[in-house]
Amino acid sequence: MAEPQSVVRPALARPYSVGATHRTADARLREALFVEDAVLDETYQALIAAGLAPAAMISTCDRVELHGVSPEPEAAALKAEAFLAERAGVSPARMEGAVYRLYDADAVHHLYRVAAALESQMVGEAQVLGQLKASVARAQAAGAIDSDADRLFQNAFQVAKRVRSQTRIGEGAVSVAAAAVRVAGDLFGDLSRRRGLLIGLGEAAEVMLEQFERAGLTHFDQTGPARRTERQAVRAGRNFAPFDRLEEALAGADVVVTAGGLGRYLIDRAALEAALKRRKRRPMLILDCGVPSDVDPAVDALDEAFRYTLADVEKLAERGQLDRRAEAEEAARMVEAAVVEWRRAQAEREGIPVLIALRDHFEETRAQVLQAHPRADAEEATRLLVNRLLHRPSEALRAIAGDGEAADLRDTVTVNRVLARLFGVGPAAEAAQDNENEDR
Repeated sequence: MAEPQSVVRPALARPYSVGATHRTADARLREALFVEDAVLDETYQALIAAGLAPAAMISTCDRVELHGVSPEPEAAALKAEAFLAERAGVSPARMEGAVYRLYDADAVHHLYRVAAALESQMVGEAQVLGQLKASVARAQAAGAIDSDADRLFQNAFQVAKRVRSQTRIGEGAVSVAAAAVRVAGDLFGDLSRRRGLLIGLGEAAEVMLEQFERAGLTHFDQTGPARRTERQAVRAGRNFAPFDRLEEALAGADVVVTAGGLGRYLIDRAALEAALKRRKRRPMLILDCGVPSDVDPAVDALDEAFRYTLADVEKLAERGQLDRRAEAEEAARMVEAAVVEWRRAQAEREGIPVLIALRDHFEETRAQVLQAHPRADAEEATRLLVNRLLHRPSEALRAIAGDGEAADLRDTVTVNRVLARLFGVGPAAEAAQDNENEDR
């Protein structure tokens, strides 16, 4: 009788996330890591060639992230970080501390929060979900997504949909932007005759601009130090103003919305004072959406400048309208519950290959016993089989207990409890059986 061969089964794919966001990295690094839409397909082909698929990349002003699945997520995440650094021409030292690596439930938790707009500068904004969906669709078209990755992303989309339908978190971002529009209306009255200026590329500012356009302020110029600013301005149908002519652009603006977050002031007191002088001291509303701030607080000393940070506007939005914090906390609880669902499903999926492998092992051992003892009767054959099956587990348990380390002893207790539960033996199993009988 030929000895049966063990079947090698593929390891279960596990999620990982690698990236830099407005919370972890400055705008310069995010700018370097940013992947232009024009080279995204080429980037996916390089990603596939590097062995990093399945994965999808989301590349926006506020975040550059790679979300994937791999049997070895820790190694894949390290490789993905090196891939991003090499493509951006950034040294590994520059990435240190600014790029995160997450695995398993932590990666799922982060992805779900991104999809639900809990990680956005303006919590609850709707743009990020659309960006994530577009990124996944692009990855699918490039052949960089398999069924495991698709399942992960579809779960994230479902969580985001649940959050938006069962909480009012989406109203939060709108209410903040609407509060900014109300401030502008109180200052200027009819906004349709006013001009605006967008400085930077951040997503929070885009939410603001949507509300301003609905209120009638449709003319926004755009400027900023990033090389992508002009291309984005053209795509959005805005006039581009070179950043080296900022003072002139400021002088023509009634409403200024900043979204740079470079870690340095884009507008200082001297530049704004010169712009106000050119405006003949007409008032200017400045909405500083930068994280960190784009506008020097020293401008508050100028009578004609009315500066509001994102935090200031958020406070105005919360007054008697919507407890955004409560909505965000409820959304966060929903995300946590969804992660628990994922962990349960993952545990079930992990258990199936183990059970199959265990069955294969038992069958292989049975065949070996019969081959070694072809004339054994049923009693002897079963006794030999039981001894053979228990030999390796018994040796492993004795070795763990013999080491005497506290962690090993805890492992022994855990294994013993699991074995008792699996096979229904020992005091714990007997107690469980008694409870089951009582329930009947």
